[in-house]
Amino acid sequence: MKKGEHHLFLLWLMLISLVGFGLFLALREQLLLLLYQGDSSKLSWVISLLFVIITLYCARRAWFISRELNVSKQVYALAHGHELAVKDGAVYLDDTQKLPNCLLERYLLDLCYRAHTEDGQSGNNALDTSNKELIEVFEAKLKNPHNLGWFFSDIMIKLGLLGTIIGFVLMLGSVVNVTDFDVSTMQGILQEMSSGMGTALYTTFAGLVCSILTAAQFHLLDQGADELIDTTKHLSQIHVLPRL
Repeated sequence: MKKGEHHLFLLWLMLISLVGFGLFLALREQLLLLLYQGDSSKLSWVISLLFVIITLYCARRAWFISRELNVSKQVYALAHGHELAVKDGAVYLDDTQKLPNCLLERYLLDLCYRAHTEDGQSGNNALDTSNKELIEVFEAKLKNPHNLGWFFSDIMIKLGLLGTIIGFVLMLGSVVNVTDFDVSTMQGILQEMSSGMGTALYTTFAGLVCSILTAAQFHLLDQGADELIDTTKHLSQIHVLPRL
């Protein structure tokens, strides 16, 4: 099945649209109000703010990778069956047509430079080694920015667990200094215990939900990056290296 233009960004938009619809329902049923009012530690606000920040970052990465996928398809179609030449710091097809500027074009530029500087007696093994090294660098440049998203996802879970601990501390602290168990005292204790339990559960819920949604977004980004890497590997191994 042929994928359309900016399919990665459209998938991300579909995911965020579902999240937005869920938030609309939560606001309509006053569930968010219940969440934030029931969290005495206010860690749910921190988790929510981190989620908004990382979602904006993910939107930028999704658009960037989606655009790179589109341009890489153009480069793949142009480079198929043509000789590549380096001129004026860019890659040209048959010394006439310049390839579009993108990550794949810069990778091909580096590969051509390495091929021209390799010792002619080293043969294809040296080119294969150079290609593997450049692929590793290319993959690192493409996927290392995603580590921030996985870090944020882990931080959200840990903040939720921290809120759980704070909630249990508040709950147990309400009965530490109690000496008289009359009706009014027990009512106050139960209210404080309910507040602590609410903090524990609400922060855990916020941390888990935001972490799962963040991980889902960056899983999409990793899939897009893997697709771009596969295109690069196929182009270099099948159509470029045999002509260098």
